[in-house]
Amino acid sequence: MLSIDQRIGMRIRGKRLALGLAQSDLAQATGLSSETIEAYERGVVRVPSEHLIKLADVMGVTLSYFMR
Repeated sequence: MLSIDQRIGMRIRGKRLALGLAQSDLAQATGLSSETIEAYERGVVRVPSEHLIKLADVMGVTLSYFMR
């Protein structure tokens, strides 16, 4: 069973790829580093709520999208 961090990371990665964005594109759009995006996608770092809000805004999804 996946941890919540891994599930959120999978949702971030899946949406990023569906939007045709590289990790560097998403990092630039959110003001985060590519390394941070990569760590979130792998689920090795918990995404702080303020970053999750930025990611949702840039990706055009609701916060609940990441929890599904």
